[in-house]
Amino acid sequence: MTSIQPGSTGPADRARSDEADLVWCPGPAELARSRAERFRVHAGASDPAGLNDIARDDPAAFWATVTAWLGFSWQRKADAVLDQLAEPHTTRWFPGGRFNLADNAVRRWVREGRGDDVALVSEDESGERTSHTFIELSELVDRVARGLRAVGVEPGDRVGMQLGMTVEAVAVQLGCALIGAVLVPVFSGFGSGAVAERLRLSGAVVHIVSGVTVRRGRTLSLRQRTADALEAAHSVRTTVVVGDLDDTASPRLRGEISWQQLITPEGPAGPVEAAELPADHPLLIAYTSGTTGAPKGVVLSQAGFAVKAAFDAAFCFDIGPGDLACWITDPGWIMCPITVLGGLLAGSAVGVYSGSVDHPDAGRLWRVVHGLGITMLGVSPTMVRILAAADPDLAAPELGRLRVFASSGEPWTPDAYAWLFATIGCREIPIINYSGGTEVSGAILSNTTSQPIHPCGFAGPLPGMAAEIADEQGHPVHHGVGELVLRTPSPGMPTTFWAEPERYRRTYWDRWPGTWVHGDSVEVSGPEAVWYIRGRSDDTLKVAGKRVGPAEVEGIANSLDVVLESAAVGVPDDVKGEAIAVFLRLAPGTAEEPVRTAVRGRIVDNLGKPLKPKAVLVVDQLPRTRSGKIMRRVVRAVYLGQEVTNVSALENADALESIREAR
Repeated sequence: MTSIQPGSTGPADRARSDEADLVWCPGPAELARSRAERFRVHAGASDPAGLNDIARDDPAAFWATVTAWLGFSWQRKADAVLDQLAEPHTTRWFPGGRFNLADNAVRRWVREGRGDDVALVSEDESGERTSHTFIELSELVDRVARGLRAVGVEPGDRVGMQLGMTVEAVAVQLGCALIGAVLVPVFSGFGSGAVAERLRLSGAVVHIVSGVTVRRGRTLSLRQRTADALEAAHSVRTTVVVGDLDDTASPRLRGEISWQQLITPEGPAGPVEAAELPADHPLLIAYTSGTTGAPKGVVLSQAGFAVKAAFDAAFCFDIGPGDLACWITDPGWIMCPITVLGGLLAGSAVGVYSGSVDHPDAGRLWRVVHGLGITMLGVSPTMVRILAAADPDLAAPELGRLRVFASSGEPWTPDAYAWLFATIGCREIPIINYSGGTEVSGAILSNTTSQPIHPCGFAGPLPGMAAEIADEQGHPVHHGVGELVLRTPSPGMPTTFWAEPERYRRTYWDRWPGTWVHGDSVEVSGPEAVWYIRGRSDDTLKVAGKRVGPAEVEGIANSLDVVLESAAVGVPDDVKGEAIAVFLRLAPGTAEEPVRTAVRGRIVDNLGKPLKPKAVLVVDQLPRTRSGKIMRRVVRAVYLGQEVTNVSALENADALESIREAR
């Protein structure tokens, strides 16, 4: 999700321009090329507002039009587009249909005569590049699928994946989909505790993991981290190690085999039959953190994800045959499958880059873009801020075929946006601000190449998402600030939370019956009715685009015997957008500095270095309600020096002074 934050100071201030100079408007050439514009005409809408009206008036007819436009190949046509619309948390999409995502992402293009077209290109930090045609990618996916079956993976079994952005990561996603295994993506930078929890909660039977990682020319072994995670993930019986060719390396992992052993199993070779799967068969379980309790296992379906992700790839990112889409992200986050699977489903080739984007210098990313022939590049505002700070006066780089930027996951600062748009893109390349997330398999709000784009803002809700702003009673707000809600379901929504169906309903559908409450505070402002996301309306932490629940951070801090309780909140950070601050209440007589150090260390060990706290502070007490709930928002406001006007709900209002003294 993306929100606008106050501008930062620093060298990138020189990139600041008047807002009017940063508005991008499509010209005749862009409109003629725009797939969003083509779909509008195809759907019979006179303008974008009319397209939204069509989708709201008849969601089933709208999504039927989308699916037909995408040209998917169904193993069995669905009996209907949807049913149970009156109870949106139980809505079923494409009931009776049989569908295989991998078949549609790769083999369909081979059948349609595009087998020799490039499907996948890659580059790593050393500069080594590879390229696969659709035929070659299909053969690799077959080999992965055969290997998974050889180690006993059946349809419905869960397969963990903790890899970098590599060819192997693409092949695993498609190989699992081909045989009906359920992918469990895990962020490559997570510590052992977070990895173990996700593998344990999902009941993963196989874990595919990098043996080493390369960053800035240094190669680090990941074996011990994986071994520690597997100690608490008892369901894993086979570990597939990618990239570590030393078969004597230790520690040995449970059921360890190499990647080469996986893709060269004994038995006959040849194409693997695509599993004939119900449309709502699970594709992946994406763990995303809330404000309390364990991470939520969002279950996304084969057909639902395919329809939403492919539509977004075409409609928002404007990609299709002849394009090459690349998002600088991690396979553990949703933008990887949206770009990789959504891009292939839309007919585009995809590119993956593994390594630092500023090594050996700040121009590395732009050389990758030019060298691979990327036409759509997805970035995070954090990455842009880092590159801007490293070389604020960079001359406009040679970007080759690049014609679209996209961004998601965290706040834009106006200066970073201006630097990317004006300095790098020379005001010619649109930035598709894209916000929604794991829970909807794509975007709720987005820009497109067929409408004007205002800096840091959104043209509005995507058709088919039925997004509105609601006030505190759930009533529509047409201008101003309110809660982002969805009035009807869409195909990319979860079928459930893994093993927690009631939690899914409670999380999104219970506040106002029949309405999805997304958790973002949004605003529509100005005569152009530009949409902005102003932040989370819950307490979820968003550090450099990575979501983590405060309860997960607090649980790690509280594991120290001397920590009586804690509160984790998000605070502004010039580079990451948001960083973590942890407040501790300690047992009497405890030395503070060793505990601060220990808490930092445990959080890094369990969640990874990107989530290292910016501050760890000790307080005498934490503000709580009369029911005992710690008020994280109050903690954050006081720490940031903001006025807290209503303390009537607090049992211990004097706790505010303790936080002020700790700053």
